Amino acid sequence: MDRCALFVDAGYLLADGAMAVHGTRHREAVSWDYPGLLKLLGNLSKERTGLPLLRCYWYEASVEGRRTAEHDALADLPGLKLRLSRIRPGRREGVDAQVHRDLMTLARNSAVCDAVVVSGDEDLAQVVCDAQDLGIRVTVVHITADGGWAVSRSLRQECDDLIEIGSSHLRPYVSLTAGAMETPALSNGHQPGGNGQATASERDTAQPPSAVMCTTVTRIPRS
Repeated sequence: MDRCALFVDAGYLLADGAMAVHGTRHREAVSWDYPGLLKLLGNLSKERTGLPLLRCYWYEASVEGRRTAEHDALADLPGLKLRLSRIRPGRREGVDAQVHRDLMTLARNSAVCDAVVVSGDEDLAQVVCDAQDLGIRVTVVHITADGGWAVSRSLRQECDDLIEIGSSHLRPYVSLTAGAMETPALSNGHQPGGNGQATASERDTAQPPSAVMCTTVTRIPRS
């Protein structure tokens, strides 16, 4: 069916997004306008694919999969499906497995023809390949800070389309909490990864091809 679906690696989006805007990856240091953020990503998905949005799948890790008040607020948003993975001592369930399950289910049921994935994690590169084998066109949305790319090379190479967003796009939706101090955002590769993000060694820190945000890298034209 001619629809798109949005898949958000929340650990990546919230950490690298806060880093790009306020120079911190600490979740408790910032407050997000989730309805506004979801609208931004949804509109971006529809505009880039030219298709209506089926829904947003939001993936996040929590200790033993426990839901917080923030998770409940997210789950209450219309058009958003919350997926929680578990963090256990010495073990972490990957977001990539959950994205793979949802995306393969939609693809096999011909529920969507385009997928928009917000992530920079190299573990999702194989998920992208598997979706493409089933006829899905995959766009990756990643975050840039100080002109550097926060996305793994393998993920960037496998996707059909690439969109970068930066602090100018995210700033209206994230603010510092009371008492938090803003620090200058560092270029990618100078901060430790977290929440399933690619590490500094896994990311390509080369300069992007354009200083203009929301650039496109065209891979394969729609058949």
